[in-house]
Amino acid sequence: MAAIAMKCASSGWSKTASRWAIASTMPGRTMQRGSLTDMHVVVYAPVGRDADVLGTMLAAVHLEAVVCTSAAQFSAALDDNALLAIVTEEGLMRCPADQLAAQLRSQPLWSNIPIIALANADAVLVGGAAGVLEKLGNVTLIARPLRRDGLLLALMSAHRTRLLQFQVRDQLVQLSQHAAELERRVDERTAALAHEVRERRQVEATLTEARRLESLGRLTGGVAHDFNNLLQVISGATQVIRMLGRDQPQLQKPLDSIARVTDQGARLTQQLLTFARRQPMQVTAVQLDEHVHAVAQLLRHSLGKRITLSIDIPATPWPVETDLALLEMALLNLAINARDAMPHGGNVVLSVRNIDLPAADLPELSALRGQFVEVALRDEGTGMPEAVARQAFEPFFTTKPLGKGTGLGLSQVYGYAQQSGGTAYLRSSPAGTLVAIVLPHRGESRLAQAAPATDEQENDLFAGLRVLCVEDDALVAEVAVALFSALGCTVCCAGNAEEALQSNLDVIDLVFSDVRMPGAFDGIEMAHRLARSHPRLPVVLASGFIGEPDRLAGLASEFVRKPYTTEMVVTAASAALARVRGGAAMSLPAMGSTADIRSAQRKEG
Repeated sequence: MAAIAMKCASSGWSKTASRWAIASTMPGRTMQRGSLTDMHVVVYAPVGRDADVLGTMLAAVHLEAVVCTSAAQFSAALDDNALLAIVTEEGLMRCPADQLAAQLRSQPLWSNIPIIALANADAVLVGGAAGVLEKLGNVTLIARPLRRDGLLLALMSAHRTRLLQFQVRDQLVQLSQHAAELERRVDERTAALAHEVRERRQVEATLTEARRLESLGRLTGGVAHDFNNLLQVISGATQVIRMLGRDQPQLQKPLDSIARVTDQGARLTQQLLTFARRQPMQVTAVQLDEHVHAVAQLLRHSLGKRITLSIDIPATPWPVETDLALLEMALLNLAINARDAMPHGGNVVLSVRNIDLPAADLPELSALRGQFVEVALRDEGTGMPEAVARQAFEPFFTTKPLGKGTGLGLSQVYGYAQQSGGTAYLRSSPAGTLVAIVLPHRGESRLAQAAPATDEQENDLFAGLRVLCVEDDALVAEVAVALFSALGCTVCCAGNAEEALQSNLDVIDLVFSDVRMPGAFDGIEMAHRLARSHPRLPVVLASGFIGEPDRLAGLASEFVRKPYTTEMVVTAASAALARVRGGAAMSLPAMGSTADIRSAQRKEG
């Protein structure tokens, strides 16, 4: 080592070391971690002045030396902060080769510490020099005595090798960070896609459900139309017999029975048509706080003595425009369901509230926008399973025993709400069920009511009236002819709309027409054509099923539902005549009205 000290002290070594130190500290030569200021050189030279000489040499090239005094200290110093290691043959002889090799194998994958071994040419290492060096791995063996250039080149080579390893380490760290960021973004996008898929599936399920309900509505509407024609024949014949047999009281009781059954059938088909949204609504402006308390009396009668009904209404609920009779029927259906769900009694709450949509607490109404009024009935029954709740609004679906329900109550509620421009939703749990009807806020308008007609007014109005009856069903036409004839009218018939327009309309005072008829156009189109060609000819339309009720909007005609009664025809016809003549319309209490429903419920009770 004396030769090392002598040669390294020469001017040539100092100049070369200075050039290397300057090059090592140039920009781009250092790393974020493991730079020359952070790293150190591990030196293990346990004999003589070797350690001091090597420390001086390293300081000349601005490298910090960590001098080890034992094999254990040398092994422990070979960590990630070691730039390289210099060990003499005496140090190698004191280090167990297997232990030192195990320590070097525990390095990270990116690390392989360069080791410069200094040994005499005739040195003898335990296990052989080749075997020892093979176990240690990245070792450069330099024989003593040393040349200054050889040692300097070995240091420079080891230094560059270690810096490359630090670059690999930092790149692995960056790759790990990028991978974590990529994984985070993938997780975020996956979550967003999952949310979008859930929303899409929900929309698709809602659309599928709406299409299915629409198909069921068309089916039930068609059935209701044919059934209404049958009921019309029965109802009309009953009323004609009643008018012709006023002096035979023994006929009144069986006629009353037939009328009650016909009325029940009419309500059943009305529920079907309400679900199908295929009947025109008798719309009036309704201030719910003025009507709900009156409806509550009817509901209490239906609920029975074991169930308490509470009313929860804000001070000023917004007005709505709706068919009040259909609203009462819907609430009555909900009350009956609540009663059946609580056979041992309980509490029912009828509530009304104003809502602005969309609202976070009403996800069922996410498709609606604007101001609405919610009318809800909440019970304390056992609730419905989720599978049952999903089908609750379907027609004829019921979980009640045979003979205890038709399965049309909730379907009528749903159809009525949809036709009103709103919707209905249901929430059910073991603690009870809430069914809500959501109606759009329509403003403060009010519709005038027709004045009731007296018998004298009725006779004066219809005596000698010339009526054109347009009906494709011969049995229904016979009933209509008999009804108008009993009122003192002269009646002629047409089998379809085309035949009616070809008639001599100048001698006709009133057209009474079905809506759905075979031919090129139906009764509504005929009414539009009559409005253009004979604007002062009053028209009354009658039907048990209208495919598109909105077509009646803006039409200056009256409408009655099948099966119609004499009172309903008189009210509609007088309104049509009054519109043309400029007089006041008159009306009679219509069979099947809200009053009759209340009466029927009281009789059932």
